[in-house]
Amino acid sequence: MPKNARSQSPKPKSNWKRPPNDKKAIFVRSELDDYGLDLYEFRVLAHVARRESPKRGCDESQKNMAKICGMSQRKVLEVLKVLCEAGILRKEKSPTRRTNVYRLNPGSEWEEPSKLDEIRQGGKSSKMKGEKGKLESSDSLEVIESEVSVVDSTVSFP
Repeated sequence: MPKNARSQSPKPKSNWKRPPNDKKAIFVRSELDDYGLDLYEFRVLAHVARRESPKRGCDESQKNMAKICGMSQRKVLEVLKVLCEAGILRKEKSPTRRTNVYRLNPGSEWEEPSKLDEIRQGGKSSKMKGEKGKLESSDSLEVIESEVSVVDSTVSFP
């Protein structure tokens, strides 16, 4: 188990009902099953898929997702980042709430499964860093230089 994940068993709802006999409890496409998601990624993806609506997407808070999925909030954040960078989910800003909205992407937008390990290691997550951790963008450098000048200035209070 990853060191930042807390093993938590989610508690079943008190009003839980058995699924009807005329439907399978779950259907997982072979493309998803063979993609190589770890158990945390698969669990969060399943939850987002269940909660997503065409109009609102999945706008549940990460805190709530963590509680329902039985993992830490930090782990949910990491998993959502991986799923978004792999192209399986997309993140949008909610127009009415402080939470993000997550939506499933069509399979044509998914990255190749061979890139999943690189994504998990953060290979795609830092667009400002080059191979050796240096900044590539001069615009970013200007922003950092302006922040440094603010730090260097002396502020006195009356």
